[in-house]
Amino acid sequence: MKKTVRWIFSVIIFIFCFLLLFGRVSQIFRQKGSHPADMVHSLYSLEDNSIDVLCLGSSHGYTSFQPNILWKEYGMTSYVLCSSQQPLAMSYYLLKEALKYQHPKVVLLETYYIRVDNGKMEVPLRLALDGLPLNETKFEVLEDLGRDMSWKEKLSYYIPFLKYHARWDSLENRDFNTKLYLKGSAITYNVNPMEDPGLPDFKKDIPKTLRRYLKKIRKLCKENDIQLIFYATPYGIGDNYENYAERQAVNNSLEKYCARNNIPFFFYQKTGEAGIDFAKDFSDSTHLNARGAAKITRHLAHYFREHFEMPDHRGDEAYSSWDEDYEKYQRDVDEALLAQANG
Repeated sequence: MKKTVRWIFSVIIFIFCFLLLFGRVSQIFRQKGSHPADMVHSLYSLEDNSIDVLCLGSSHGYTSFQPNILWKEYGMTSYVLCSSQQPLAMSYYLLKEALKYQHPKVVLLETYYIRVDNGKMEVPLRLALDGLPLNETKFEVLEDLGRDMSWKEKLSYYIPFLKYHARWDSLENRDFNTKLYLKGSAITYNVNPMEDPGLPDFKKDIPKTLRRYLKKIRKLCKENDIQLIFYATPYGIGDNYENYAERQAVNNSLEKYCARNNIPFFFYQKTGEAGIDFAKDFSDSTHLNARGAAKITRHLAHYFREHFEMPDHRGDEAYSSWDEDYEKYQRDVDEALLAQANG
């Protein structure tokens, strides 16, 4: 009897250790985004209920909002749960997942992909979903967005290692070393000078399928007593003017949608209130650099402080790790500026 119990216990321990190791290996091997800010998975490294502000959205989110500045200058904690081309449906499910562990006072929703129903496209779906553990949220996502997938396709989302096991010969340093101290954000000091292309004078409706997820996000925030804020970062033409104009036309409609539903919406390209300089504050034709991100972050921080009872955690021993992370972030900033100065 004792041998049987020991055998069962040993098997359980083996399975547990195997799953832990397999999970770690899967995270190393999975395909990352084009930027080190691909850190959806590191949501789980945060202390429970430690975040005041949660940012959701695409790469325009992680290049336009800087948690370390929000911490150092205002004492507010935040996390950027963004991913490249993040589908609005995934923003909803990632919010739902985050609320299992966090209770932010504010949720920021970056709006660049509100024009595109890309929830069933493999690349943006994987970049947002592969970093999540095998849990209820992942099952819900695949039941919703993976209805047309074969069982083999679904299985590769449940167990990403099946998709990425052949990456062993292309692994890079960032596959092994995640910069958790960036809190999901990016640091880019490249400068891409350009002119403000202006705004179209027409509106384009938000796709009906996406309005459904906007409603779900609003409902989830209301149920959890969270202030929802939309924001559209400035951006240039990008690939072609037609796509640019359609994106901004959707923002024109979104402005009306937010007014109707009493949701704050910062349409920065229209109002210019963050002071973004098209000659200095972009890293490419559509994304802000670190200087632009600092301007957006400070503008939003002032709004948080003026309109909500936001805490200042600086000096609180329970948040001392945020000071340590800021020092690491500052080292990255110094290195980036030095590299830029040296050409």
